[in-house]
Amino acid sequence: MKLSGLRKVPCIVWCLALNAFVFLGWYAATPTFFDSESSPHRVYLLEFYKASIIQRVIHYDYKMPYVVRLYRVNSRTLLGESEVVDLWMNGETSWHLDAPVATNKVYVGRDVFFNNIPSECTDPTLPPDCPAKK
Repeated sequence: MKLSGLRKVPCIVWCLALNAFVFLGWYAATPTFFDSESSPHRVYLLEFYKASIIQRVIHYDYKMPYVVRLYRVNSRTLLGESEVVDLWMNGETSWHLDAPVATNKVYVGRDVFFNNIPSECTDPTLPPDCPAKK
């Protein structure tokens, strides 16, 4: 096809092709929501995202590549986001926020941890099952 033949292609076709290209680029670069898990007193939320196509290509040796995000529920504030990690046989969540193990950390497997996370029981509006309220 000669260059003059490309000039005869209607503008709408070029616009649709450009939109399709942008959509495919966005889809290839965006992680996909998979699951979520709440903290014991429902103050925090962990969200698990399957790695995007591009991230899976970069980390081809990972069996289960994921990105983990930690949010505070009531304000929907993002407190932290992990790099791409392999959660294959390594995805157990451990909340170390309240007594008896109050180190203010959240662990997901051995590769993901979030530091300096406030205790769940410091908020006075929490249910009475917090150890600090008993």
